[in-house]
Amino acid sequence: MPILCGFTNSKCRSQENRKPEILLNNESNIKGIDNPKFVKAVDVLDGKKEAGMNVLIVGGGMVGVETADFLGAHYHNVTIVEMLPEIARDEQAAVKYFLMERLNKYGVKAITGATVKEFLDDGVVYEKDGKEEKLTGFDTIVLAMGAKAYNPLEEKIKGKIPEVYVIGDAVKARKALEAIEEAARVAVKI
Repeated sequence: MPILCGFTNSKCRSQENRKPEILLNNESNIKGIDNPKFVKAVDVLDGKKEAGMNVLIVGGGMVGVETADFLGAHYHNVTIVEMLPEIARDEQAAVKYFLMERLNKYGVKAITGATVKEFLDDGVVYEKDGKEEKLTGFDTIVLAMGAKAYNPLEEKIKGKIPEVYVIGDAVKARKALEAIEEAARVAVKI
């Protein structure tokens, strides 16, 4: 019987080496990013961590803006810092339209085209248009800077089982629909 390995898969239930499914993609080594006070967006959305009233979200992709939407709906003051020229670039057009309306309604602020240079205890130093600026006064900093693949199981079971298919975020961090499609293709194959 083949084993499928991916963070959403129910057939891969080894309790050995259980770690968070989504890891921060913080290989840029930005000064201060390892502050234990900072929280991952996924932990806020999962209810594992609570946010204070004044929240800075670093990363304005899908996870960052959906975290801002969640927090805004719960009356938090939210600011997003995004390095790209616009937030929510990876959202589908119809979803993005209504999401942006809600973010505006909640008063979520967005600073785009801003590269974070340093994390502070209550904010960040960022560069925008060649100028460094400091953004402070936040009681919670949420990291939504991307994710990377996590696959500790494949090497342990290869050779012990005739077929191993790696799927989902164990291959590459991405949207759930892409992982579901990948799982369906493997299911048809086996």
